[in-house]
Amino acid sequence: MSNFQTILVAIFLSFFVFAVLIFSGAIKIGTDSNPGLQGKVVIWGTFPNSIMNDVIDNLSVASEDLTLVYVSKNNATYQQELIEAIANGNGPDLFIITPDMIKKNENFIYKTPYASYPEKVFRDSFVDGADIYLDNEGVVAYPLVIDPIVLYYNKDILTNEGIVYPPKTWDELFNLNSILTKKDNSGTISQSMIALGQYDNVNNAKEILSTLLIQNNNPIVTRGEDGKYISMLKSNPSNLSVSPIQAVLKFFIEFSNPSNSAYSWNRSLSSSLDMFTNGKLAFYIGKASELFNIESMNPNLSFDVTSIPQIKETTNKRTYGEIYGIAVSNRSTNLATAFSVANVLSSGADVTNLSVALSLPPASRPLIAVKPEDPYLFTFFNSSLVSRSWLDPSDAQSNLIFKELIENILSNKLSMSEAVNKAQDQLELLFK
Repeated sequence: MSNFQTILVAIFLSFFVFAVLIFSGAIKIGTDSNPGLQGKVVIWGTFPNSIMNDVIDNLSVASEDLTLVYVSKNNATYQQELIEAIANGNGPDLFIITPDMIKKNENFIYKTPYASYPEKVFRDSFVDGADIYLDNEGVVAYPLVIDPIVLYYNKDILTNEGIVYPPKTWDELFNLNSILTKKDNSGTISQSMIALGQYDNVNNAKEILSTLLIQNNNPIVTRGEDGKYISMLKSNPSNLSVSPIQAVLKFFIEFSNPSNSAYSWNRSLSSSLDMFTNGKLAFYIGKASELFNIESMNPNLSFDVTSIPQIKETTNKRTYGEIYGIAVSNRSTNLATAFSVANVLSSGADVTNLSVALSLPPASRPLIAVKPEDPYLFTFFNSSLVSRSWLDPSDAQSNLIFKELIENILSNKLSMSEAVNKAQDQLELLFK
């Protein structure tokens, strides 16, 4: 798609949403009360001020009567501050969310009804995984950028062992372990192929498990027809002899079993990120957003990035991706302008600027069709197309549930089926 076509689509989407706002009554025409893009709109999020201010400054300059204020929040306290501010009547007009924030903020989000913004238009405008922001009532948030899980690899380690290409499937990974994992006579691991099988010292452990579950067609959580959340952790719709969750867990823990040929990791090792940046880990499963951190931790590290391995002969590639969206507060006193700003920020030049500044792919279909020349970003863009998220009711609490699930199995405290049942029950409690 040419740049001209991209701009044309973005302009069309802007006019469409403007028409939607008129149709829905958010913007009234033919009266003195038409606010247009004017007034003050406050935006909260966890992106750095330096990045977001550059993005919104361009929009402010284009609309003289509009004042945009961005407030960057600490990720650890963001949710609590948001709830308190909205409850006190001084919350933002727009706030950036991830899927784990949908349930917590559903009482504060203005959902655009499908009568005003057709579901078809949304799906045509954004990548498939962005439908996480659609529910039975309408559009929950407008997608911005995606942070997919990818596979970083040490080029020197692979080259030294005569390995030309990183694995494309998990099966290929197994075949490399005897070459890439190095142990001394006492069995101590000095170099590891990949960090899997444990939880505490495996960075992104929950995201890795989420990726494996999604690849095995387990959505983890879904919504019922009544809109209520349903845990699908132990679901087995195809009546397989081994359920998807059990297949994932068996695969995952094999890498920390000393008696298994896939053994490459144990709890005595440093974190997977430290092992990788110190040149002692061949493959690191991480987020696209970790690129700059990896570079800064070891500027001399020779590494590259590729798509996450897939199930052999799969017809649908998948990875987990953190999909950021911008939601409109139903407590906003400048609702019409807030809607317009959300639309502009999720399409066209503004989301392109945000994407470039974060080095993360946009969620917009027209924009993601224009592939970057940078090899890292090229992989990130391709991974975003197959990224999926899930309706995580609480990032922190579900992380503890997944951690306990793995540790119950590794310690033999519970059988695998018992551990899965307990995790399912714990996840369902988060919906109440």
